[in-house]
Amino acid sequence: MCDTFSFFSKVEPHQSFFAKNSDRDPGEPQVIEIIDDAKDDFKTNFLPVHLKKYLKVQYEKLKEVFPEFDHPYSAVISRPLWIWGAEMGINEKGVAIGNEAVFSKQPLIKDGLLGMDILRLALHNAATADEAAEFFIRLLEKYGQGGNGSYSGTLNYHNSFLIKDPVKAVIIESSGRSWARKDINNYASISNSYLLTDDYDEAGGDIKGKNLKKKFEKKYLDFFSKGDYRQALTSGKIKTCDKDLNDVFGILRWHQDGSEKPKRGMKSICIHPGLIVKTETTASMVVDYIDDKQIIWLTSSPNPCVSLFKPLVLDKDQNTFVQFRSLDLSTEYFKENRKISEYLLKNQDLFHSKIKEERDKLEAEFQAIIYKDIKNKSKEQLIRDCRLCYDKEKEYHKMIRGFIEIL
Repeated sequence: MCDTFSFFSKVEPHQSFFAKNSDRDPGEPQVIEIIDDAKDDFKTNFLPVHLKKYLKVQYEKLKEVFPEFDHPYSAVISRPLWIWGAEMGINEKGVAIGNEAVFSKQPLIKDGLLGMDILRLALHNAATADEAAEFFIRLLEKYGQGGNGSYSGTLNYHNSFLIKDPVKAVIIESSGRSWARKDINNYASISNSYLLTDDYDEAGGDIKGKNLKKKFEKKYLDFFSKGDYRQALTSGKIKTCDKDLNDVFGILRWHQDGSEKPKRGMKSICIHPGLIVKTETTASMVVDYIDDKQIIWLTSSPNPCVSLFKPLVLDKDQNTFVQFRSLDLSTEYFKENRKISEYLLKNQDLFHSKIKEERDKLEAEFQAIIYKDIKNKSKEQLIRDCRLCYDKEKEYHKMIRGFIEIL
């Protein structure tokens, strides 16, 4: 279960945002990786966690499909360690994509591609939002979608995708091999229920000429996913958002009723496991499109309500952001951040009395470093600025260890 949204600033013509919370099984590892060459990466041992339900069918289909494409574009991805695909990411051309589980009355394709694998294939092969949308449509029509997307249980679902580039956004909602497309130039959000009715710009297969939400959605599952509720919530919030990055962070950290402390259940955007649905926000990503630059903000940890967003810019220099260019280092970095966030989540009094103010001050300092005279900054200067932020994160971790004994 997830939430993804995008909006364009109304007062700053060259600024827009993409954001997503990835909500998955509690305890599932999800790492940030910079993939410079997808073909080379595909030859490595990129699956340290082996799950038969993925390896036996969907991974075999991926191996069949992968050689069909050139994969020319590097990307920053956020992915669970048992699949090749990604929950969210952005490529070197500024194409960002997030997906959502949606539930259709139609059957899935048993040997279809996993939605997260389709997402990552698009990141490595599409230079614009339009190209990514056409890529999705082509793969859905040819191969369909299927597979179990759950780490520890069973979750079979169809996919909704939100695609963003510097100038536009596109929603693709799907059911089996069928699809609907809607172009966006203001704001949009998607969640775990179908958004589109008959208001799409194009549709194919069984959806064409029909009301997608009315004819295809399994209505009763919204009771558990609360997708309509959360989509309306994020849509209402971004409708009045403009260019404040902190507002975007605030939406991803939002708990039911605006509570500072976690609330269980599916009516929060920062989700914590409930009694019925066992899911939590395991990773968060924001992309700030400003002029010709994309500043990526990542938690690389679960529970954004207690986590720290750090900046990153995509670059092919192997000496930059080394913690995200090695699977081992990425995993180690995630585990360290997760250990801190889990402790702070269990010790809310400590977080709110000692840590939160320091975290917020540090995020403000990061933004001051990154955005000062940003229109005139080179990518090399932005990389140096990001490095400074990660050095300061180490001091932040050191400060937290002074409060807790287990780290």
